[in-house]
Amino acid sequence: MPDIQAIAHRLTRRTGEQSYSLSETSIDSATLAGRLISEVKPLFARRATKRYGRFADEASTFKGLLLNWLDNAQSFEAFTARALEQLAMLIEEQDLETDGHWLFATEELEHTRHLWIVNLKQRSGLSINADNAVSETDYVDFSKTGLCARLDLNDIHTPGRQRYLTLSFGFGDRQMQSALFEYFGFFDTVDTQADTERFMQAVDQYSASMPEENAKRFQKDVAEFCMEQSAQGEAVNYRELSAEVESVAEVSFDQFVAEQAPDINEEFIPDRSSLKKYIRYTGRTKEVSISFSNESLGKTISFDEHSETLTLRELPTSLIKQLKKK
Repeated sequence: MPDIQAIAHRLTRRTGEQSYSLSETSIDSATLAGRLISEVKPLFARRATKRYGRFADEASTFKGLLLNWLDNAQSFEAFTARALEQLAMLIEEQDLETDGHWLFATEELEHTRHLWIVNLKQRSGLSINADNAVSETDYVDFSKTGLCARLDLNDIHTPGRQRYLTLSFGFGDRQMQSALFEYFGFFDTVDTQADTERFMQAVDQYSASMPEENAKRFQKDVAEFCMEQSAQGEAVNYRELSAEVESVAEVSFDQFVAEQAPDINEEFIPDRSSLKKYIRYTGRTKEVSISFSNESLGKTISFDEHSETLTLRELPTSLIKQLKKK
């Protein structure tokens, strides 16, 4: 069981007025604190777009507060209160609007220690108590969660570490993104799209010697493996992938990469948008929407590059029925 300490503060800012409510003590129920984190973590993992990096060399106020807390110069409660006050000041200066609770939580496992900062939203609902009485209540709407930030506290002081701060934005964050980057003093160190495309180029080269059907199957299996890792919030290690994804080539994939593409990192964070084309081709206009498996191309679907036309065979039965009714 992880050791979790959590506290929540409220921050509201509308044009011309601002208010925040600071908690003096942490959440006293370990069970409730754990439930909050258990809701946040899978949501964070599922988000397709995350930014990975570290603090910029020019220290932000947030970094200073964080280091003071880690050096035991102030309590966790004091650190989070001052951090929220600094955020409120920045939002006021930039004339932004926001409303919600800000959850600060530390999670300690055997070898890891993370700080989570999450913008939670509430919505109204109804509840029925033990006496069958109906009343109105407010509850956390996790589907509307805004910013999720995760800091690996073990790596902050480790020389050379370039990826200990991860930011993911959510509901209502568009106008807040620039301010939040500034607030954390975030420095982007990972280009997930470039890393993924470089890796998939190696996959293309490796599968080029396979029969076309096997090559497309291998590419799709690799892309799906990477997507699954991303959905779980995990990086992709190409050596582990080589053991998980079946290949008909004479040389194993990890051996091919080591010999033919030694510049590729052994581990990378996959970008889901770059992987989708290896699983399905999709496109739409105002009148037409098309989506099909990459394995269908060259079999039941053919593409003429010169005329830019698709030819489809073995149409879905439901579509044929609809067309025959016209």
